[in-house]
Amino acid sequence: MIAGTLLAQSQDIKTDKTYQFTLKECLEYALEHQDSMKNARLDIESAKYKVQETIGIGLPQIDGTAKFQDFLKLPTSLLPGEFFGEPAGTFVPVKFGVKYQSNADITVSQLIFNGSYIVGLRASKTYKELSEKNLNRTKIQTQISVTKAYYQVLVNAEQIKLLDANINQLKSQLNETVQLNKQGFVEKVDLDRIQVLYNNLTTTRENTVRMLALGYQLLKFQMGMPISDNLVIKDKIENIKLDNVITLRADSTAYKNRIEYGLLETQKKLNELNLQRIRSQSLPSLAAFGSASYQ
Repeated sequence: MIAGTLLAQSQDIKTDKTYQFTLKECLEYALEHQDSMKNARLDIESAKYKVQETIGIGLPQIDGTAKFQDFLKLPTSLLPGEFFGEPAGTFVPVKFGVKYQSNADITVSQLIFNGSYIVGLRASKTYKELSEKNLNRTKIQTQISVTKAYYQVLVNAEQIKLLDANINQLKSQLNETVQLNKQGFVEKVDLDRIQVLYNNLTTTRENTVRMLALGYQLLKFQMGMPISDNLVIKDKIENIKLDNVITLRADSTAYKNRIEYGLLETQKKLNELNLQRIRSQSLPSLAAFGSASYQ
């Protein structure tokens, strides 16, 4: 069992949680927490609302307004007094209007034909299909990235074990050579050669330890796990079973099964619909509407 705490200990990072994962559990965690997966799922939700928005354009549109006015002080006008039997040259103040006034109106419209709307409705559904395929591609890429990082950690850990075994063996040989050199049975150049080999192995082990710590951080990054969390890998490299026999056969249509091909096909369909939308703008639009008001 390999604990991914090397870099955390070297940098005195306080861990929040500890996870013990197999490769399958790492993949499940990544599909749930990876930022790219979250964004891809949000894109699908956005596409769903876009389809509903486009459908709503073709539904009856109802628009209504209401207004209420309270004239705190009615406007006063001056009329000649002759109109009311008063002496000439006099004026009589008269107020026009009412203190309260309200009105309401409603308008209903219905789109009957619009070429751009028909094409846009088809395009919105195709855009939703593109978002779903993009989610599938993101899922595949996430699984590949996590798997590579996971196996790299296993390889580095196994390499450290091999280096430790070689260093221990070479250490014994170095100690023996030192004693033989003191007795005069081994020349100094042979001792120096073994010392150089020992130093090189030690340096290689230190670099591999750093690579192991970096591999853990890369794995957590690919999984979308906080860097402060502690990750423990439960798998061992000797327990991994790979297929020894791989059958290769010529298949001229295999490229159609790739997600990239499906994305390009969907994008091509969107481009064709956009061309149809541009052409449909020259067609007339037909709509019906009615309105009513009350005051």
